[in-house]
This record gives sequence, structure tokens and C-alpha cells, in this order.
Amino acid sequence: MAETGEPYATARREVIKDHPAAGAGGSSSSARWFAIDYSDMGRVTLWLETLLGRGPEHGGVEVDSDVLRVRWGGFHLDIPRGSVRSVARSERQTRGTIGVHTRRGSWLVNGSHDGLVELVIDPPCYPPRQPDTLFRKEVVRSLIISLVDPDGFVAAVQRNGSHS
Repeated sequence: MAETGEPYATARREVIKDHPAAGAGGSSSSARWFAIDYSDMGRVTLWLETLLGRGPEHGGVEVDSDVLRVRWGGFHLDIPRGSVRSVARSERQTRGTIGVHTRRGSWLVNGSHDGLVELVIDPPCYPPRQPDTLFRKEVVRSLIISLVDPDGFVAAVQRNGSHS
């Protein structure tokens, strides 16, 4: 990056293009990994997340034939493929909001304000009790995620039976 002068997001896309979903247990050989875009996260926060083992190399969505596995730091959510009612690019404005947030069943998991994709989930699902949910059992009816390759993600999810 420093040598070529290319933007962080461009360099990161190239590095993770073929990144296997390391540590996502239960993966099949046909699973695809889509990295979360961290390009709008502050340098100090990004450094701290990486130091804690929660950085960009661990954040993403694994698309498997039976489940979507969402991973961001201490947030983990497994969504059965049969529960994904729709997937599409999102027009939501997220300026000033980075991280994992929820309100009334709608979740936002983002490290960028760009590349947003929304999943509508029915029946809803629940993440396990974990630090990033303040150990509460919270319903997930919709999920917006910032991804490095949002169009590839939408195509991969639609290819396996979800509606747009």
C-alpha cells in the first residue's frame, strides 16, 4: 500500500479475495467468505481490534449451503439459509455509526458506510449471549452488513435460493 499508493480498501480487497473462512467451524468446501469492509473505522480502533484478535481478518460472512455465519469481533450470528427471505443492496445512511448496533430486531454490523447489504430474516433468529450483545438474547429480523464485495455476496446468497 505505502509503496504503490493504492487506497486501503483496494489493497484489502486484493489480499482477501480468496481468503478462506478460517476458524468458522462446520464449513463445507463450497462455502464462500465475504469480508466485512473496515475502511471507515478509525486507525486507533482498527489497531485495537486487530491487537485483540478481532480485526478485519476475522470479520465477515461465510455463505454455506445451509447457513450464513456472520463474524465481527465478539459478535457471532448463524442464520439458517431457509430463514433468509431477501437480500439486496441497502440504501441506509450510516454516517457516524460503526460497529454492532441493534434496535427492535434490526441489526447493523459495519466498519464502513459503503457496501451495505440488507438481509430480511423470517423466522427471526437469535445470536448467542455474547459480549457484543451485552449478554442479552436479542431477536434478529433484519441485518445490514458492510461488505468489501456486496454484489458478490448478494449473488452468492441469491444463487442458493433466497429471493431479492
